[in-house]
Amino acid sequence: MTADESVSHDETHDRPPLKLETAEAHWEILAVHVEGFLEAWESAEEPPRMGGHLPEPEGTLRRMVLIELIKVDLEYRYGSDGEKLSLETYQSQFPDLAKPDGMPVDLIYEEYHVRKTAGETVDVNDCLTRFPEQSEAIIRMFKLHSPTVSMSLTGQQLTNSYESGDRIDDFYLMSNLGSGAFGSVFLARQESMQRMVALKVSADKGAEAQTLAQLDHPNIVRVYDQTRLPEQNLRLLYMQFAAGGTLQSVVRAARNSDAKSGQIIADCVSRALESTGVLSSQSVSLKDGLAQKPWPQVACQLGVELAQALHYAHGQGILHRDVKPANVLLDANGTAKLADFNISFSSELEGSGPATYFGGSLAYMSPEQLDACDPGHATQPTDLDGRADVFSLGVLLWELTYGQRPFNDEAVVGNWCETLASMAALRRAELPVPPASADPVQQRLLTVLQRCLAPDPNNRYQSGNELAQDLGLCLQPRVARLLQQGERGLAGWALNWPATAAICAAIIPNALAAVFNFKYNFQKIIQQLPDAQGAFDNVQLTINSIAFPLAIILCVWFARPLMRALRHAREAKVGTPDESARRRALRLGRFAALLGITEWVIAGLAYPISLHIITGGLDAKWYAHFFASLLICGMVAAAYPFFLLSVLAVRSFFPALLRGDALTAGDEAELQELSERSAWSLYLAGGVPAAGIMLLLLTNENPDANSTFALKILSAVGAVGFAFALGIARSLQHDIEAFLEAARLTRHEENKRPGPAQRGNV
Repeated sequence: MTADESVSHDETHDRPPLKLETAEAHWEILAVHVEGFLEAWESAEEPPRMGGHLPEPEGTLRRMVLIELIKVDLEYRYGSDGEKLSLETYQSQFPDLAKPDGMPVDLIYEEYHVRKTAGETVDVNDCLTRFPEQSEAIIRMFKLHSPTVSMSLTGQQLTNSYESGDRIDDFYLMSNLGSGAFGSVFLARQESMQRMVALKVSADKGAEAQTLAQLDHPNIVRVYDQTRLPEQNLRLLYMQFAAGGTLQSVVRAARNSDAKSGQIIADCVSRALESTGVLSSQSVSLKDGLAQKPWPQVACQLGVELAQALHYAHGQGILHRDVKPANVLLDANGTAKLADFNISFSSELEGSGPATYFGGSLAYMSPEQLDACDPGHATQPTDLDGRADVFSLGVLLWELTYGQRPFNDEAVVGNWCETLASMAALRRAELPVPPASADPVQQRLLTVLQRCLAPDPNNRYQSGNELAQDLGLCLQPRVARLLQQGERGLAGWALNWPATAAICAAIIPNALAAVFNFKYNFQKIIQQLPDAQGAFDNVQLTINSIAFPLAIILCVWFARPLMRALRHAREAKVGTPDESARRRALRLGRFAALLGITEWVIAGLAYPISLHIITGGLDAKWYAHFFASLLICGMVAAAYPFFLLSVLAVRSFFPALLRGDALTAGDEAELQELSERSAWSLYLAGGVPAAGIMLLLLTNENPDANSTFALKILSAVGAVGFAFALGIARSLQHDIEAFLEAARLTRHEENKRPGPAQRGNV
């Protein structure tokens, strides 16, 4: 058989041709054709004919399939003693291979690599000479890839020869847990240790074991060790067995479910346990009441665990770069564990730079990672950081929450470079908008996910920890509502105009109290002192002209660091968490209340002293009356700025300043103190008017019409004000309790990491 005959004969393959019905089917169709060709190579005594494995009609999908089939064909031909073919030979038989933009550069690299692996002497200059139109892309590609890397499927083909019941080295294979391009994973019993493990059988290459050996986190699959079988070119990587299956099964089940809750995870874990037979599915008990939680809270809890795992890995200098549901395993209690670091890289391992095992699943990639996959783009794998993993986790959580991935980019739009460029452009062009939801947790979750999917890495969460903290706050529905409402409505207006909002909340109650006090003292005292009326007008004008501007100046001075932090949080998509600004926000009401009482007490002394000096004398009883009336008004007036500013802080300022930061012990102490002070302020708002009425009744021996009117006004205002303060106090108390509960939940997630004595095996 000639070389031409080996590729040109177009026979009908046993598998019926697939129709290209929808864009979403393209990648699946490509995989089916490639798998069929692999099976043909494994079963045939001579090289299979390629034409029968290509889809019809001609077009972009057919060309993509052709490229992948040629890669497989090259791998097998150069791995055997059979006839070797060049890219020019393939092109002569399939002219559409080089249309419309020349020979695919990834195919050029594949040929270079398989030839070099086969022992031939090859040089990059040979590629440049043969394909000059692709010279720039070839240079980029060869910088991107390490010449020691192979995307070979040989590892997977080797593992296909093993099945349940077989023995490999120290391991008895019990069942197949899954297969991928790099190998197969079995549930196995390690005979020497008498324990159940997940055994990954793959080609003897890569540094996954060394990478995972550095990681010790409750949400990352724990690797025990590896065994190499050089004579078979196999590597056996044995690790912790997670009995609950993968998150992919949960995503699939949730997509087909109308009523979503944590019970979906319980059902998937039960099915996984039944399939392995290691544990009884009747004993499934998910942690933290996960089975009863609404679906948005389930997504948040799993997101917290995975974000913490990424944060830990990134802290060890390791990027995952293939975060997707199939790479998330579940324990029998529903705990998520990140797995499959096969294409990750560690900065701590010599010779394992970002370019060494670069890859991943396209649908979950960030735009910059897609750029780095494109040989025609200047972005390199070394340019990526942990924010690319944050993007991928955002895609995963979006799919888990809404049943589909956020970007409709399943279609093949051209050659490899065009497809990558199209997918990257789609991620930069728009942020997805899912159906509206009335659930506050889902509303907040959407905001969090949209920030994860920001096209510019600088606008995403800058670490997995930031993402985990924001998701952790969503676990408390009331906090989720506060965080979401803090960006719109009255709270949103206050965030945009914090100084105006704070000044209004502090000054207006005092201004109303000042008007009432002026009317009351004028009728009760000044009308009985005709000679003092002019002096009284001048004194009150002077005192108020000093007191109110001074109060505004002092409030602005106290709030200035807070205003600066809020401005930074408002202008920057990603803010720097500022615990001191949060503390100042929670103390704003207390400061305004103390300032108000202080000025009212000073005014209570200044009024009679000034009148005494101006008029030449004032009875002692008027001293007492002035001081008592201003003290009572001041105490009542101080209560309302406290409540208004505290509500403003808790519902607008404080949420904006969290910015993915943890609720610290200092935050909790401030919230607890604010809760206690709100009770005292409630006593002021309700008790002081009642005490004032009692004092007026006791001191008025002969009440006149003016005194009676003042009593009625004070009684009515006191009753309405107390009802208003009581409602605010209760709402504020619930808000504070929600934040404290969220802090406990977040701290609970952080403290789940077991000590060495607690880590066991299933």
